[in-house]
Amino acid sequence: MNEPLVRPQTPESILPVAPGVEEPGFSLSDWVKRCLACNPFYLVSSALLLYGLYRVSIDPTFLSLETSQLLFNFSSLQGYEVLLVVTAIFLARRRIWYDSTLLVGLENMLVLVPFILISQAALIDRWMVCTMCLAGGLVAMARFGGLRRYIAELNFPRRLGLLGLVLLTVNVGLPIVYRILHEYKYGTRPDWGAAYQTNQYAWWLLLPGLLALANCLPTPRSTGELLPQKGWLPPGLFSLWIAGTVVHLYCLGYVYDFTLRPDLTAPAVWVLLWTLQWRIPAGIAQAKPEWKPALLALPMLATLLATAQPGRSNSVFLLLTLLNAVLYGAIRVYQRDNRLALHLFLISLVALVGGMPEEWGRILVAEFSRNRCLGAGAAAYALLCAAMSRNPKLGLLGAMAAATIAGTLAGARADAVHWALQSGMAFLLLHSLRWNDAEHYGAAGVRILAGLVWAVQGFAWMHTGGAVWMTWVAAVPVLGVYVAARWLAGRWSSLVVPAAAALVMLSGPTHSTAGMVHSVPAGIVAIVGSFVLFGLGTLAALTKHRWNR
Repeated sequence: MNEPLVRPQTPESILPVAPGVEEPGFSLSDWVKRCLACNPFYLVSSALLLYGLYRVSIDPTFLSLETSQLLFNFSSLQGYEVLLVVTAIFLARRRIWYDSTLLVGLENMLVLVPFILISQAALIDRWMVCTMCLAGGLVAMARFGGLRRYIAELNFPRRLGLLGLVLLTVNVGLPIVYRILHEYKYGTRPDWGAAYQTNQYAWWLLLPGLLALANCLPTPRSTGELLPQKGWLPPGLFSLWIAGTVVHLYCLGYVYDFTLRPDLTAPAVWVLLWTLQWRIPAGIAQAKPEWKPALLALPMLATLLATAQPGRSNSVFLLLTLLNAVLYGAIRVYQRDNRLALHLFLISLVALVGGMPEEWGRILVAEFSRNRCLGAGAAAYALLCAAMSRNPKLGLLGAMAAATIAGTLAGARADAVHWALQSGMAFLLLHSLRWNDAEHYGAAGVRILAGLVWAVQGFAWMHTGGAVWMTWVAAVPVLGVYVAARWLAGRWSSLVVPAAAALVMLSGPTHSTAGMVHSVPAGIVAIVGSFVLFGLGTLAALTKHRWNR
């Protein structure tokens, strides 16, 4: 009768939160489990396989004949891809969706690599090239047919399959066409002939046409809640195929001794930027309205790549600029309140006039050079505006301007690209010292990414023959400015900047003292390690439910 009165519990009383008490964070074992849950074994396995194939192809003591090396690499890669597909189907039947989808992505990333391997063998028999290309295409079709049939949950619409068939057909035919035309090519670095013209129009027309196929993709739509049913999967797979095709074209030009000029890439970049403008999801445009003007202006900047076209016609620049003027004018007509489209239309008209043959300009100025005047003025203006701003977006613009100026000053040096990248990354990291990370979402991530790119590029430069002092030219000033700025401000933060500068400074000494002792051909060791890591990845996928709860 004298039972105590029980007060009803409110949500606040059920889970009281004491002020000043933080929730327990992840322990080291939790982070290790999370990393293993992403299954890095599969990714490292694929990278190690490609490295092993590369080492086998350059090893003079193992399979010295070019045909034997090609057959070994081709069969190893095909066997690995079959293993990818079989394992993906097996994991999907066990309803292990993440690892299965990861393997599907790896298969789509590697699907065009066999044709790139065939393209690397420039002097093998023509009929062998045709046979291997056709066999590789049929095996690829069989693998994709198996994925679609035995993984019913895979978001792989019919239209995507047709577009993939078009890309596969092009990649099957490219090595055959280049190999046939190679027999009628004379000299090195030719600038005439059927082979030279075919390579040019493959970049000017074929690649932009393949990129334009992205507009034929179905609207991204999820078919379910599972990972292989997500809406981003079809455009993601198409992007992997396009990237593989670009690499394939580059390898063909490298093997058959054609120069890759910026004007060859201009039409493809232009089509890609307009495709992004038309296919950008409406939700992203609403969440980030400032992105729409940037996307609208980028196609105009892509035409600058075409200013390096040899000869006096400058036809690529003129054609792309004319198309820009037409498209910007059409946007202005349909969107009367779009003032940016009007300004871009007028700028395109001015650029169209400026892109006329230089002989007309030399009538007024004896040393007239359109590229130097326009490029130097635009880069210097962008660099000055970016340096005076705290906005990370303008910092990126300034980094591109600094890279442009450094590359121009380097001129025809073989390491001009390295000087440009070093200057751009150094400017961006120095500019990041003025950022307020709390006001700009993702600023810290951009700083970390810039530091990683800078460090990796420094090591790559040293690996390709750069001197130790070259990386110090940019790293020492960055480190000095950081120390001075933090000493004056009285606080030490953004350790990414000094860490990246230190790594860049150490890239030279590290490369000069590094050495490896090889008792077995490195290519064979890498291939064996690739399959071992693949086995570990499969084991992690099968046992994930036990150790990652």
